[in-house]
Amino acid sequence: MTDVLKECLAAGVGCAVADGSLNFLEVTKVKLQLQCSKVPIYFPPTMTRVITQSAAEDGFWRGLAEPGLGATTLRAMTYVAFRIGMYSSVRDRIVGGADDEPTLRDQLTAGAITGGVGSALFAPVDVVRLRMQADAGSVCGESGRLLTGLRRGAAPRHNSTFRAFGEIVRTEGAASLYRGAHAAVARATLLSSSQLASYENLKLRIRAALNLEEEVAVLHLGCALISGLIAQTVIQPFDTMRSFLMASSTGSLSALGPLIRTEGLFKWAYRGYLPAMARQGPIMLFQLPLIEQFRALLGVGYL
Repeated sequence: MTDVLKECLAAGVGCAVADGSLNFLEVTKVKLQLQCSKVPIYFPPTMTRVITQSAAEDGFWRGLAEPGLGATTLRAMTYVAFRIGMYSSVRDRIVGGADDEPTLRDQLTAGAITGGVGSALFAPVDVVRLRMQADAGSVCGESGRLLTGLRRGAAPRHNSTFRAFGEIVRTEGAASLYRGAHAAVARATLLSSSQLASYENLKLRIRAALNLEEEVAVLHLGCALISGLIAQTVIQPFDTMRSFLMASSTGSLSALGPLIRTEGLFKWAYRGYLPAMARQGPIMLFQLPLIEQFRALLGVGYL
């Protein structure tokens, strides 16, 4: 196995463990982002309300932890494996000289490239994941319609992660798999550049300040948490737009107008910010350190 494949494998497995464990926070965020502001199902629209109501109506597993879990794992092993796994190779290619230290611009550029390209390649996985998370709820055995959740009264759109791709193509056309891809690519470009560049820079600066000869787990944990908070703040408006467009049946930007006029641009753009932060913090706290350990285990060194 080549070093590049090992780096991608480490990134995919580390992310699958972290994201899968905290999938319930992603489902909470999606529910907050997608619910109608005029007739909210979860009121008041807070993270605590969504979690408690969903758990009471459907149970924690069915209402929060399980929806889209298969797609979350698939996303980790494809998009994130590419985004983080290819980062070092792209960065080193940009830097050129083997002994040259990467600048902040080099790191931002490398992160933007791997994030943007990875998102463009694997956008269909995001579409399926968001739809399955939006369909979270209990289904009536007789009618086959959802009794709870955001889409109560409607039938679940997909029952299987892998069958969902074919179902979307048959009913809506292949282009629907890339619905909202422009927002997803913009989000991924900003996420990857801000997260990975800040993480690597923080590690370098802290090691220099503390005269650390080797990287330690505490260093990875602290830098991962801070870089995750920075990244989520940067990408939140694109995150909200991506969720809305990918989960909708039309993917039209014109549908955003009434929502923005009702709530205001800033309030709408930062819908679900607290659960996103609550998710991003723990995920980033564990995701990058786990990836670092898998990289070391596979013999490719730290990021």
